[in-house]
Amino acid sequence: MNLTDMGIAAITFDLDDTLWPCDPVIRSAEKVFYDWLDTHCPQVTQAYSMNELRDKRRELLAAQPHLTNDVTQWRLQGTRQVLEAHALDPALADEAVKVFIEARQQVEFFSEVMDGLQRLSFHYRLGALTNGNADLAAIGVGHLFDTALYATLALPAKPAPDMFLQAADELGVSTDRILHVGDNAETDIRGASAVGCKTAWINRYGDVYPDDKPAADIDIKDLNDLVALSPPLPGGTLH
Repeated sequence: MNLTDMGIAAITFDLDDTLWPCDPVIRSAEKVFYDWLDTHCPQVTQAYSMNELRDKRRELLAAQPHLTNDVTQWRLQGTRQVLEAHALDPALADEAVKVFIEARQQVEFFSEVMDGLQRLSFHYRLGALTNGNADLAAIGVGHLFDTALYATLALPAKPAPDMFLQAADELGVSTDRILHVGDNAETDIRGASAVGCKTAWINRYGDVYPDDKPAADIDIKDLNDLVALSPPLPGGTLH
């Protein structure tokens, strides 16, 4: 089965661990964030290691689980809480989180992604749906996407239906003509299939799909597999 047979008119993508590896960029941004605190708020870094600061944020999330819908607000409120506990100006949290967000955009795409997105954008409207805080415009690829949606307190994180439904509205197609591509069986595959989207599980590392989740319509190892299922480009080259 190819994407034409599936009736696909638009493709939405998860970002972290779908278009780039997430862990390296978050680790690097966490260090930038911690180093900034060490310079500007040394009382905090004298009291907490990087891991202990993460634990403090987890405690906040346990107390306010709605913050899972907005990871930036979660970090911001967690940082303010720590600053206030050390009699520091909570407004410093805004600058600290800004530094983290800027560092968080320094992603390294999987090798086939840029070419794959360009080829797919020739035939399909493209969207991005993320529970994280990667910014496609800041990363420099916003021009390849017709919409980009980010989980917030007002737009709940996947697998809630909100982002998928808003993407369908903004892309101007019904959900059954959208293929959602993601690495997470719960947030991506279950979430998208629940609102009628077609789904593609991207499995870059040979993982075993969990048997308690709805199966994806197609399994792919990278975007090359998706390109192979789409119509060829006129003349076989990009223009």
